[in-house]
Amino acid sequence: MKMVVTLTFVLLAATTGEALFAQAAHSELKPIAFSTLDTNKDGKISLSEARADPGLEEAFAMLDVNHDGYLTPAEFAAWPRALKTHGALADPATTPSGSAGAQHMPPTN
Repeated sequence: MKMVVTLTFVLLAATTGEALFAQAAHSELKPIAFSTLDTNKDGKISLSEARADPGLEEAFAMLDVNHDGYLTPAEFAAWPRALKTHGALADPATTPSGSAGAQHMPPTN
């Protein structure tokens, strides 16, 4: 009987530990906003700012395609965990709205 209780306790402890580990790993994989990592608000992420997230620090050299030592919002967006915001990186000159898009619209009669 003691053996059954002991095995049950060990099994329960192992299962609970795995669940806690999985929960912690899942929370670490949440998307991160550019503005969260750009702590000095200069519009780019330096390697020292990227160190706030170990995954970004590891991927920094690959994401920094122009090798200037900084990640622009466009470079950061290529990171799988980058929080995707609609329209955040849109170029107003190419967006078909307002005066920027009017030049591409056929005239109305």
